[in-house]
Amino acid sequence: MKKIAALIALAGLAAAVNAGNGQIDILVRNVTTGGAASNSVSGTAGQTIEVQLWYKWSDPTGFVGLGLSSCINNVTSADFSASNTMFDTGDNRQGNFNYGAQTQKAFRVGDTLRIADVANTTDLAGGGISIKQDSPSHLGANYNRANPALGYLFTFVIGAGQSTDIHFDAPLNRILGYGVHTSETTGTGTTKTIGVDATDGATVVIPAPASLALLGLGGLVAGRRRR
Repeated sequence: MKKIAALIALAGLAAAVNAGNGQIDILVRNVTTGGAASNSVSGTAGQTIEVQLWYKWSDPTGFVGLGLSSCINNVTSADFSASNTMFDTGDNRQGNFNYGAQTQKAFRVGDTLRIADVANTTDLAGGGISIKQDSPSHLGANYNRANPALGYLFTFVIGAGQSTDIHFDAPLNRILGYGVHTSETTGTGTTKTIGVDATDGATVVIPAPASLALLGLGGLVAGRRRR
């Protein structure tokens, strides 16, 4: 009996170790200059920036996760200049994570940005971007098991009025229904909800005007030396 009890305890410990939280990781990439996406990238007026949302997931307590099933979240920024240009409405969900029709809107007031469902004009919880994937049994070999999984992506062009760094976030109080599929065979994939950690945000670093001037002078000096 003691051995059985010990095995049960070990099994419970293993389940606890495997269980964990999900997290949204926001990455940015300068499309104009090239290079890999990261949590921080430099950009100047006229350059195109790509913003990526990656969804990390873990095993629900007592289950084995197969892949991300769903998540609802906003994308926000409090220092996004009105001079920046981007989409107004559209569907920028990636790959299989566009299950169920939805249109997202970039709500912009002054230098603030909030991307959510087009109908969510008052920023209600549950009215964010609906990242959702159909079940493994329905998608078969096309089911996305990646961890983290790329669920959302949009681009914008930095405007002349952007004088400060741009910080992107997915507020924790607007992240709902972070779910994982746990069954290969059932029609719904047997989804289980997991906890959520605060978002790992991203920053687009905007060089100060003085720095840009120094870069310009450096270019002129280099040009004269070549002559």
